[in-house]
Amino acid sequence: MSDDMEEVLERQERERRVRMHRRAAIKRAQRELNEQLGVAVALLEEEKKSRRGSREGRAPNVDRHRHSRGKNLMEDYFILQSMYSDVHF
Repeated sequence: MSDDMEEVLERQERERRVRMHRRAAIKRAQRELNEQLGVAVALLEEEKKSRRGSREGRAPNVDRHRHSRGKNLMEDYFILQSMYSDVHF
């Protein structure tokens, strides 16, 4: 066999090994990602179950819009042009 042919065959073998390593790395990454997604889904499901209420079987907690109520309180009472005058206090 000529030297050129041997070089071509060696190059092809190196390229084949590189492709195999890449495929193996991609498969490992996909398995790890699938495992991470599975854990994330399980955690979300667990969190969802724990949010149902204060005790098992109870209705979900009611959103009382606490953040907007605090903002309204500040706007109604604690600004320069408040809704209520000193007379009301």
